[in-house]
Amino acid sequence: MRLLLTGASGQLGSYLLRECLSQSIAVVAWSGRRSGESFGYPLRPVDLTDPDAVADAFREAAPSVVLHAAALARASECRAEPRRAEQINVHATARLAELAERAKIPLLHISSDMVFDGGYAPYREGDAVCPLSIYGATKVESERAVLASPRHTVVRLPLLFGPSLTDRPTFFDAQLKALRLCESIGLFYDEWRTPLSYFVASRSLLALADSPPGGVLHMGGPERLSRFEMGQRLAAFLGCGDQAMKAISRTDLPDVEPRPADLALDSSHWRGLYPRQPWPSYEAALAQFHFTEGREHTLT
Repeated sequence: MRLLLTGASGQLGSYLLRECLSQSIAVVAWSGRRSGESFGYPLRPVDLTDPDAVADAFREAAPSVVLHAAALARASECRAEPRRAEQINVHATARLAELAERAKIPLLHISSDMVFDGGYAPYREGDAVCPLSIYGATKVESERAVLASPRHTVVRLPLLFGPSLTDRPTFFDAQLKALRLCESIGLFYDEWRTPLSYFVASRSLLALADSPPGGVLHMGGPERLSRFEMGQRLAAFLGCGDQAMKAISRTDLPDVEPRPADLALDSSHWRGLYPRQPWPSYEAALAQFHFTEGREHTLT
């Protein structure tokens, strides 16, 4: 397998590169603007909004499979820059899907549980999409472009958690900091997801890349949890008090797009196809991280 990985300098991309290194997978790693190396792989900056640059870089990469993890993924950024969100999330994805189809190779596209409205969980792959945000809407459009080819696969991921492997902290890092410093942090008690760790997601995605099934696949975690429940269980796992965890409602945020109440994914199709892939509980997933006083960069 010669893997073309987009979004290689992002949170998920960094975990994917780390796992590729452990499996000795040949990778061409595209980043947005970053150069240098990540886990021994050179990062190639590619402007996904430039069709010619993408086509040239794709020909040079000569991949056997594409894992498209690049996106403008923050809902707030998509809301502030809807045109840029469309360029990156929709047009660039369609361009890559077309290039992969012409090369007769599969593409795995990372999508999101945010394509749903949160009213009819748990969601299966065939359930109707109804996004409530600009980000979710761009993901719906990107899925349609990818699914125009039967050889391509859309993987809808849930809320991902784990310490950052980059210089940009995750929300998980913010929770660890709040626990360490006894600072208050607000966590939704009325918004449910099926969270999956970055570590498990990266291993599972690479297993898919080795033999893409085509179509749509939900890759959620085994438990339906709110962010507040996740925070409480993280505190208990670390042997800390959970006084820093403040329960707030998703409706407490003023002047933002509506947040779906329940985006739990039904992942039975994925589990049926890959029953031997690890699917740990929240605490078991936490145990795969090695916690230190500072940032958590190591896995067991």
